[in-house]
Amino acid sequence: MTLATRSKLSIAPAFNGAISRQQIETVGDGVGITQVTAWSFLHVRGTSAEKLLSGPYSFSQMTIGAIEQVADGILVRLRRDEFLLLTTDLKTAIDHLDPKSVEGLVTLTDITHGRGVIGLFGPRAQDVLPKICALDFSQGKFPDMHAAQAMLANVRALVFRMDSAQLPGYFVIVDRSLTGYVWQIILDAVHEWGGVALNPDSLDRKRIK
Repeated sequence: MTLATRSKLSIAPAFNGAISRQQIETVGDGVGITQVTAWSFLHVRGTSAEKLLSGPYSFSQMTIGAIEQVADGILVRLRRDEFLLLTTDLKTAIDHLDPKSVEGLVTLTDITHGRGVIGLFGPRAQDVLPKICALDFSQGKFPDMHAAQAMLANVRALVFRMDSAQLPGYFVIVDRSLTGYVWQIILDAVHEWGGVALNPDSLDRKRIK
């Protein structure tokens, strides 16, 4: 899906898996906005979800809202019995997770087709989100590798922070049908801080493997 913009914003070059000095300078002291399309989403839920995931992946005890980098991507704990795996190789991730290998209820659901992702990066990213979301995005309340579910622009969203190359970074995951609406709301909000439109998928490969 291509998202049209109403405003004239600078277009940053592709990051090609690493953030260059030039690209950091493109965002400058402001904030960049991008749509992320390369990720797939695997919803893992059930009483044995943590046990299933701890088999192929080595991660410490995760509190609700915690994020861990694992072999197949990024793992987010939504609730005690619910996780979201963000990956660029869904087939491999599913191959690594066999619900029959653990006792108890656990389900794996590919929800990629139903989700859209918008990324915000730059020194002023944490100033943009409070304008459209009631969460406290200060460093003490919303540090790197932290996630929370909340209403954003009157839309239910999962927001998580994942800094990259010394740039504060936030990802907003919403229902795919509402991605265009949320994009426009965020786009309108970034202008106060020198908004820059970044090419899709320009910053994600630094973290997702």
